[in-house]
Amino acid sequence: MFTPTTPSAPGQHPVKDVDPRESTVLGFAFAWDLGYTIAIPAVVFGLGGGYLDRHFNSSPAFLLLGLFIAFVTSFIVVARKVKAILARMPKTLPKKKKQSIPVDVALEQSALHDLFRPPSE
Repeated sequence: MFTPTTPSAPGQHPVKDVDPRESTVLGFAFAWDLGYTIAIPAVVFGLGGGYLDRHFNSSPAFLLLGLFIAFVTSFIVVARKVKAILARMPKTLPKKKKQSIPVDVALEQSALHDLFRPPSE
């Protein structure tokens, strides 16, 4: 049977919820993206500002301006990436079932914890 689907807007991927098992992979991918998202503009604009400072003999002015532009650029790109990741995160997380432990099991676990607890001085 054919079920019609609405295509996503041009240039955008359809948004889907993330499986909790994929969240670790997404975390590592985000950390990697974050690293080069901050490093590349800092290096490019920092070196460009240093070059302009040397060319115009205006010691730290262009270097500081370049680093400021790199900061703003990195902030905007990171904010967009965080927004995209948050859009893919599940809206509701499954709740943990509350388990009640019988009293005798709780006392046995407590005694076991006491047995392996380091002695206090």
